[in-house]
Amino acid sequence: MFTRVIGITLLFGLMVLFGATSAQEPKTSGTVIGEVKAHKATKDGRNTMIEVLAPGEEKARSYHVMYDAKIKGPVPSILAAVRAAKVGERVELAWVGTNHGPAITSFKVLKKGGAAKEDSKEKK
Repeated sequence: MFTRVIGITLLFGLMVLFGATSAQEPKTSGTVIGEVKAHKATKDGRNTMIEVLAPGEEKARSYHVMYDAKIKGPVPSILAAVRAAKVGERVELAWVGTNHGPAITSFKVLKKGGAAKEDSKEKK
């Protein structure tokens, strides 16, 4: 009986140990290069949602333009660049995680050769 309790305790301890070491923290920022698959205005019409499909992914991810508290709306230069991007174009964007999903902090449309055609970075 005693060895059984020790064995179960050891097994449980190993499960906790390996479970804790294999858990990943959620990613809170990053850069994506991919193809624009869709545009959609938000419900209030002040912001734009854009779906980008990165190479190797099966489903496009949705991003919105970063909110600027000073002007109480999305960053104008990034919003203009996102709205100007056409479906099918290749883009590069930097994002940060928010409570409303990933928000775009910089955005550029890439030419066929890979160079930036348009660069709209948030200036601090």
